[in-house]
Amino acid sequence: MTVWDGAQWVEGTKCLWDGASWVRAPAARFFDGITWQSRAPAPVAYPTHAASATAIRGAVHYVTVAVPPGARVNDFLVSVCTAADVRPQLLSPGGYLAQAHQLDSGHWVSVAMWPHNGIVDTVMWETTGSSTATAMNLAYRGGDLTRTPLAPIVGVQQYNAVNRVPLPAATAHTSLFLVLVESTDLTGYAWPEGVTGRAQQLGIYGARHVSLLASDTPGAGSSAGELLLDTQAASAACLTIEVPGRTDGRPTWILGDDNASVLGSTTVLG
Repeated sequence: MTVWDGAQWVEGTKCLWDGASWVRAPAARFFDGITWQSRAPAPVAYPTHAASATAIRGAVHYVTVAVPPGARVNDFLVSVCTAADVRPQLLSPGGYLAQAHQLDSGHWVSVAMWPHNGIVDTVMWETTGSSTATAMNLAYRGGDLTRTPLAPIVGVQQYNAVNRVPLPAATAHTSLFLVLVESTDLTGYAWPEGVTGRAQQLGIYGARHVSLLASDTPGAGSSAGELLLDTQAASAACLTIEVPGRTDGRPTWILGDDNASVLGSTTVLG
């Protein structure tokens, strides 16, 4: 419950009668997986990656992927599923919407984001009719739960016959880059400086499957560079997902950013 203190809405004080006087009521506590908490942690400017998990690829009706073992209650869970020819449908947990996008190659990718409740330990996607499917879960800590997005994908860029995938401008908060690479012989890749690789699911060598690669970086408003592939891919797509945090209004310096990290021009050492 919130009350107006004359300047802003603040959390109201809850009291109870102890038989003699009104005293402050103890806050309800819950176990977040590691410790007991009385409330969700305060959001930070740039939510940090906590853990990842990937699911097996292949022609299956359902793809089940575990919630990352390091996830805590109120962590943002970002679940991704790619499938050939069919749109992946989020079956469990229920009550959440998945944002889907069909790539030029015909593959579909669906993304959903929600705060972890500590109860659901697996995520299930339906991919009936697909010849290949892959799923991935990532957990981010310190996000602004009041700004949980219904449409987490904020940008999509697609390319054909490339061995370099330009990364778009980072958002104001933590930017999660999902790169889908369609190739028969991709075995390696390299993210640019300032971008941290988080999880991968490479396709089977010799089969034209989609590899799913994930990385993130704090938002800076300009591109952090290119993802380098060790082969020429038939197609590639980069999806940008915003993990919302607390806005502090300050710029962020990203190592290797030629536009936003020029010492003496855009960057000042404190």
